[in-house]
Amino acid sequence: MFLKGSLEEKERYIKEKYREKCRLSGKNAAVIKKIQGIVNNNRSNPDKLVGVEGIWAAGLLLKYKIVVHALVLDVDAITSPDAFQIMESLAQVAEEIHLVSNSTYSKISEVGTSAGIFALAKFPIKQLDMIDSAKSEVIVVLDGLEIPGNIGTIIRSCDGTNTDAIFICNRKTRITHPKILRSSQGSCFKVPIVEEESTTIIRWLQENNYRIILTDTDAQHFYYDTNYNGKIAIIMGSERYGISKEWYEIKTESVKIPMYGDCDSLNVGIAATLMLYEAAIYRSGDRSRLS
Repeated sequence: MFLKGSLEEKERYIKEKYREKCRLSGKNAAVIKKIQGIVNNNRSNPDKLVGVEGIWAAGLLLKYKIVVHALVLDVDAITSPDAFQIMESLAQVAEEIHLVSNSTYSKISEVGTSAGIFALAKFPIKQLDMIDSAKSEVIVVLDGLEIPGNIGTIIRSCDGTNTDAIFICNRKTRITHPKILRSSQGSCFKVPIVEEESTTIIRWLQENNYRIILTDTDAQHFYYDTNYNGKIAIIMGSERYGISKEWYEIKTESVKIPMYGDCDSLNVGIAATLMLYEAAIYRSGDRSRLS
């Protein structure tokens, strides 16, 4: 049995079962160098690949049918039935399988409990024409956000509120940044995400009859006094500069979050979460039951 086998027996099992796409790889292998560049976010990443490790995170790749480019295994660390099952499932769909030593694996792993499983996967970025406006009633637009952790937090909140899609314009950070993956807790594999120019997004929203709601500290109305029914797009501006001027040149509505202390605004991740949950509660009808 695999789990009780020696290192040599485990490697033999994988090599024989997945002979056509399996290979032994060392620390200088191209795939290891590529992964190091991706997890350190210090190399170009035109294919939009992300590194995913551990049983739970790898399970999300299978759940959402994410393309797995390469599976890197430290088979000596695969010791539980759950890890074995995930390994087998990923091995079946992975384009490549790389068997590495523990020392080589440690050069790409950040999670102490990754169970010897690391996947290099294709981030599921969407195109604008893939979004069905008839079914996507709530969209959040992230305009010029710079901090990956904030973007990941908002993606997670979009999942929690069942927001239909996320549009990113005036991009200042890579969507494949490791901090986005970690802070979104894998929600980035579920919620449709589009990267596009702001003018193209504005035109698409207008053509598809969305109400555009800006979050603005200078707005006259509070966010909890707004009607969130129908097709809406909630616009969140960058941490430093706020919402870009092109959004103020079109027909929009503006709301603000009240501030009762000395700070004039909230962190954008927190502000977006408040907006998204307010919209979700309003649309569900639960607001009347809470009052």
